[in-house]
Amino acid sequence: MGEEIKNLDDLIWAYRLSRVLQVANGLGVFELLSTRRLDLAAICQSCKSKPDLTERLLITCVAMGLLGKEQRRYFNTDLANKYLTRGQKLYQGNMIAHSATIWHFWDKLEDEIREVKKEASPAEDHRNFIMAMENITLGGRGKLFLDNIDLSGRKKMFDVGAGPATYSVLACKRYPELKSVVFDLPETIAIAKEVILRENLKDQITVVEGNWDTDDFGCGNDVVLFSNVLHGGENETAMKLKKAYDSLIPGGLIVIQEFLLNENKTGPLIPALFNVMVGAFSVEELKRLIKEAGFTNVEIPAVSKDFSSTWLKALKA
Repeated sequence: MGEEIKNLDDLIWAYRLSRVLQVANGLGVFELLSTRRLDLAAICQSCKSKPDLTERLLITCVAMGLLGKEQRRYFNTDLANKYLTRGQKLYQGNMIAHSATIWHFWDKLEDEIREVKKEASPAEDHRNFIMAMENITLGGRGKLFLDNIDLSGRKKMFDVGAGPATYSVLACKRYPELKSVVFDLPETIAIAKEVILRENLKDQITVVEGNWDTDDFGCGNDVVLFSNVLHGGENETAMKLKKAYDSLIPGGLIVIQEFLLNENKTGPLIPALFNVMVGAFSVEELKRLIKEAGFTNVEIPAVSKDFSSTWLKALKA
């Protein structure tokens, strides 16, 4: 990723860090851990908080350098003890609490600036979400894909939850013998059709409207692509992997891009932040699910800290 895009990306998502700090401070996490090490259950009991989201918050605090973790117990880092523990000379917790009380002004700033309030548009919101996937891919992730995933000799790719079809576009341009099937919900397929037409790839890329919860992934595929659709949490990942396996020919390839946490779930930072909102597997958790679906030769051909991206691939025997 170019330095300019990296800096812009940091600006786009900076609010997430602020909010994690505010919420952890409001829950009293740093006060609680100032003199002792506690596991998740003890922290939740003291903070009267929900275990799942609390764990995600704690993982992010570790990734931010505010907490440490050892043998499932969390503790303050020197930074947190110095600045985030009440009674310390340089305590900043009141300032953090104050910033949380005025959060809503910044949340509603656009409405305050406009003379006429902008009406909500679910269709526009959806389009922005889908085309954001093209933005991030063309900002560097697409090159990472092309540089590390070899599709030579492959004939048919099934692109699950393909969004704007950007990865299919890149793959078909790199491999003229490849044809791709773009699979997504009807409102997203309408956007993908525009992109495919724009790129003059109607002969190589076809579209299928469907829902991965109820529809299969066809048959005769020799590649199935999952780009950021196997997130952790309650996401039916095992079901999707099984459908991919059943749709592939022997020797078929599964290719996966994801935000992944490390084995100890202490980072990296961007996957940890993504995990708070959506969910993220650790590398080992996802590899285990891939193997349980029947795939072999599970490999990690590319990891990029700049792109917060990990690519995995595996074969159907």
